[in-house]
Amino acid sequence: MARNTRERIFETEMLEHYQVVYNFLFRMCGNGADAADLTQETFARAYVKIDQYEPGTNARAWLFRLGQNLFINEYRKRTRRGETELDERTAYNQRDEGHSMAGFTDLRIAGALDQDFSDQIVKAMALLKDDQRAIIIMADLYDFSEKEIAEAMDMKLNTVKSTTRRARLALIKQLSGYAVDTYGIVNTRNLG
Repeated sequence: MARNTRERIFETEMLEHYQVVYNFLFRMCGNGADAADLTQETFARAYVKIDQYEPGTNARAWLFRLGQNLFINEYRKRTRRGETELDERTAYNQRDEGHSMAGFTDLRIAGALDQDFSDQIVKAMALLKDDQRAIIIMADLYDFSEKEIAEAMDMKLNTVKSTTRRARLALIKQLSGYAVDTYGIVNTRNLG
């Protein structure tokens, strides 16, 4: 692909999604600095791998997939090196399950999707597995269809559907007390 064509595709189809990709990665890793680094790396990789992108298709989903892969690879590197987060809030909120995403600091940050989540919602999201959290973020915050999520995450459609269901049920279970106490909402669904 010629340099001018590559730059044109990158500028017209990729750059408009920069903030959305940052928000997605921020919600995945819970740290603004790490999210910024991962976002920059995602766009650098997108530029290098632009030949693998089919112009006119879903650039946002393609960028989410690149970002998620980078997030997973970074987590694996840190785990192999035995790195731990020194932030006291992270250590306080972290559950002892040997999983780096078992607890988050408060993910609220000015401008992150222009909305704040309560501590209970942040904690419930932190308890989800990485793929479940990514799917919930894509489906419920970014309105990706199940087909787009399957494509972005390189999963079968039925896997996305079942993972989404399990994640939503886990959130319902985690947040049922919060919903009753805060909003008076009582869950009548069978969660079995």
